[in-house]
Amino acid sequence: HTTANALQYLSSGTVVFSDGTKGRWSLDQAGRLALDTGKKGYRPSPEDIEAFQSTLSRKLQSQGY
Repeated sequence: HTTANALQYLSSGTVVFSDGTKGRWSLDQAGRLALDTGKKGYRPSPEDIEAFQSTLSRKLQSQGY
């Protein structure tokens, strides 16, 4: 039994930004990245985004993506 909510993720994990905000991220099979910090409207700093993208890229490469 499956439902429309049964999403398949290529990868997922957690992140802590420089301001201490914690979040969960996931990358779906279509390549869409989701980030949930629980803080409505939260935007990481440009430096945090750059660091997150670099770390995520290395993680995905190590998993063969």
